[in-house]
Amino acid sequence: MVQGNQTHLGGSRGRFRTMLSRRGIMAAAVASAAVALTKASNPPTALAGADGDVVLGGPNASTDVTSITKTGGSASPGLTVSNNNEDAIDAVSSVKYGVNALGVPAGVFGATASAGGYGVIGQLFGVSTTAGVFGGGGAGIGVWGASTGGIGVLASSPASHAVFGSALAAGSSGVFGTTTSANGFGVSGQNNGGIAVGAFSTSSVGLFAVSGSNTAVVGRTTSGKAAEFFGNVEITGDFTASGMKSAAVKVADGSIRRMYCLESPLSYFEDMGTGQVTNGSGSVTLDPMFLSTVSSDDYFVYLTPDGDCRGLFVESKSATGFAVKELMGGESTTKFSWRVVAKRTGITNERFAKVSMSLDRNGGPKPTPQHSFEVPELPATKLPGGSSPR
Repeated sequence: MVQGNQTHLGGSRGRFRTMLSRRGIMAAAVASAAVALTKASNPPTALAGADGDVVLGGPNASTDVTSITKTGGSASPGLTVSNNNEDAIDAVSSVKYGVNALGVPAGVFGATASAGGYGVIGQLFGVSTTAGVFGGGGAGIGVWGASTGGIGVLASSPASHAVFGSALAAGSSGVFGTTTSANGFGVSGQNNGGIAVGAFSTSSVGLFAVSGSNTAVVGRTTSGKAAEFFGNVEITGDFTASGMKSAAVKVADGSIRRMYCLESPLSYFEDMGTGQVTNGSGSVTLDPMFLSTVSSDDYFVYLTPDGDCRGLFVESKSATGFAVKELMGGESTTKFSWRVVAKRTGITNERFAKVSMSLDRNGGPKPTPQHSFEVPELPATKLPGGSSPR
């Protein structure tokens, strides 16, 4: 069904304003035949305009609807319009749809044989509250774009978002992309001077990545930083680095310098403090919270006297602390500092455990294969009105 105030078939191309002026000519032709039309019980479904165009419309363009109905079992189209020079159909409505079509499988099908042409074009003329092309799918797909060798859907905007997706159902996505290619990307973004992909959330996770059997997030750079975080970082699981781990510390001259971590073949926790021997004897009770994180059945104790004495040694150790004595039966009274190192509990303490991480000859991470990604070549032709799709 072709529906609207007026539908213009064939004729020279013309812009939107030209079409409106031509509608005035056609409207005059329709008005000249209005008296005859009102007398007929069945008004004609087509009129010839002054310029040879065909106009569909009833006597009253504001109320009448002209229908073209095909019946029978033929598989041929209900309406075929051909123009070898310009548009096949120009449809304009001042209040609603230019074309309203319902069909199975397609209400409107557009195709072109020209390399620089377009099957269907939707364009706005100075209107910001509607859409050039709108697709509503009910329970199905609203808009489907497919290509066997090019871009399925191309969107461009010089002043706003090229593609905007909004989803209201729980678990659904505003924009969803998928690929079956091992070197492809479900969703990709490129920016030669700014951010390629941005993720924002006002109350939840900004970016969420999951992989069933591989790496969820990979960051790679050829000259800058692979990743940078502004804020706290939490890791659930093991943290492995082939390079050095350090803290950035501000020093006396105001500069920021590196302070490197001590490493060990086993995973240890340590605690430290001070104590005192009186008449050559003393004891230290370890922090219960520290003991809850380590294996307290065996640990290392290091003592340093803070005063003159014959020396100190660990007389005994227990699950809660240790006893300290002065060497050679000394009876000094002095303070001392201590350091306890114990194995961390809850993990496998394997000495020099192997890591499934390949290293290059310099001890750094071996570069991973580079995914092939090429920016698609966009059409170089102009849209109606002279605008570019790029």
